Amino acid sequence: MKKVLFVLMVLAVAAAAPCAGAERVLRWNEVNGETYGATVAAHAFADKLATLSGGALKIELYTNGTLGSEAESMQGIQMGTLDIFRGNASSLPNYGAKVIGATGLPYVFRDMAHFQEVAVSPLGDELLQSVADANCGYIALGWLVEGPRSLFITPDVYKKLGEPASFSFNMMSGLKIRVPETDLMVNTMKALKASATPIAYAELYTSLQSGVVDGAENGVTSYMDNSFNEVAPYFITDAHTFGCGVILVSTDTWNSLSDEEKGWMKEAALTARTACYEYNQKQEKSCFDSFAAKGIKLLPVSDIAEWQKACAPLYEQQSEEIQKIIARIQGGKY
Repeated sequence: MKKVLFVLMVLAVAAAAPCAGAERVLRWNEVNGETYGATVAAHAFADKLATLSGGALKIELYTNGTLGSEAESMQGIQMGTLDIFRGNASSLPNYGAKVIGATGLPYVFRDMAHFQEVAVSPLGDELLQSVADANCGYIALGWLVEGPRSLFITPDVYKKLGEPASFSFNMMSGLKIRVPETDLMVNTMKALKASATPIAYAELYTSLQSGVVDGAENGVTSYMDNSFNEVAPYFITDAHTFGCGVILVSTDTWNSLSDEEKGWMKEAALTARTACYEYNQKQEKSCFDSFAAKGIKLLPVSDIAEWQKACAPLYEQQSEEIQKIIARIQGGKY
């Protein structure tokens, strides 16, 4: 009898323990292509995770929105049908994580280096933790530092504006500008007196081409990668907000990991953050250097203070907590 009980105990322990050499695959969706900074970061994350885990944890990366749009991916993470997605901080308030959305407000950051300083600071960690604290289905594992989002317009609009050498705030009035389907971006364009037009990212090229919208906004690398310069070759350097990328993990996926696995994931996120920042710095410079050869006209903003002033009411509409975060970022107290 004792021998039988011993055998049963051994079998129970063996069944509970993971099989030697077993691997787990986590699915990561990215809406952009292989040359995009967040995709480069995802590959760096995958390589680091495979190394740390000895192959026990692997990332299966899908690019160009293969597993769905941004909205579909955000919902998939919440429902647990997708493991990882590179979301934007400005989108998270729409899904229940309000505090981190402060980083997506217009004119919070001076430049990419300023954003990076916050990303590696205690405040950056606090903002990531606020996503888990919101208990809305996401774990924010790390930042992916991208450059500023700026405007670009079509040739027809440029002609209607009198073919200016620079761009001013009053030129924004009434322009139909495509924005992501988030309240923050819609409200930002409204504050700038434009007509915010939410359109799926996959439809943007044809919408610019057909005149459904007068222009759009995005980072310069996405602008070039998606060939938007072919249909909107006038780039306005207003830098109204930053692509505050966030590595989002489904809470269901996160809770299924061991403490050791969670540690590997966090370390891989740090590797991804560095890879993204370094790559995007080089890409931004390369993109702007190529403008002349590609027939793109750069339109500097002549009155940026007016743009900042117009967006100030958006700060006042935020909670006291978010206003304090903005003050910390702008005051260098992070």
